[in-house]
Amino acid sequence: MRPLIVTYAWLLTRLPEAFARVNAALLGEFLWLIRGKLIRRNLTKAFPAKDAAWIRRIGHTSCRRTAEMGLFSIASPMMAEAEIRDRVHVDDSMMSVEHGLPPKGTGAVLFVPHFALMEMMTAAPLLRTELAKREWIVIYRPLDQPAAERWVKEARERFGMKLASRREGFARSMKAVREGHVTAILFDQTTQTGSIWQFLGSPCAVTELPGIIAQRFKCPSRIFWADRTDFWRCRLRMEALTATDSIGLTIESNNWLETKLRSNDDTCANWLWAHDRWKHGEAAFKKLGE
Repeated sequence: MRPLIVTYAWLLTRLPEAFARVNAALLGEFLWLIRGKLIRRNLTKAFPAKDAAWIRRIGHTSCRRTAEMGLFSIASPMMAEAEIRDRVHVDDSMMSVEHGLPPKGTGAVLFVPHFALMEMMTAAPLLRTELAKREWIVIYRPLDQPAAERWVKEARERFGMKLASRREGFARSMKAVREGHVTAILFDQTTQTGSIWQFLGSPCAVTELPGIIAQRFKCPSRIFWADRTDFWRCRLRMEALTATDSIGLTIESNNWLETKLRSNDDTCANWLWAHDRWKHGEAAFKKLGE
């Protein structure tokens, strides 16, 4: 498997970018074929006033951008640091006193949404010396295929971020924050054990993990996301959260995401609509009504 991954990565980075764009479009169409029913249901649930044409357009675009993100995780180990710097930029918000990381020695919890090109966020320590001085722990779900898992994990850790699987991630995240470092956690993934809240008008199970860690250590919390600007290009941004307790942070972060998804079509299409975020929330809501 690894020789195939290496060959594909070589092709993605050595051939003109049009090759990668075409691959993303084709893979996006395949994703639409296998997940289109779920994506249409999710978008219809979240935006009941939108017509079928809008649902298809946003759904197709989301699929293509999901494929684009996956291809970047394959190709990035073959990219020179100069090319990474050319494609990924740090927004001023990340370095600001109000919204950026707190001073060295103060831990921080980063709430990360499922936006397209979030794989490019792992380059942050490469782009600014100040960001490289911190230890970054990122909780993630390992891939099922061993060769692909090793390749992607090496790519994500290339510039200094450390990945921790869900099983060990809580303890490592707590330790990092306690010692004045940074932990990054996806806050909008599907979960079976979270609290039930309304998200885009429907019951949804949401994780309180990042909020629990922030409350435990009374540390600053930030939304950290990749703002896609073009194919394999983005600007890394941060925005401060104001709540200090786990419930408040959970509500505030999900409200922030709702506002972003409603703000414009391009941002809406950047979210990964192919995951079934409402599944467990709806099931729990039905049980309460029985």
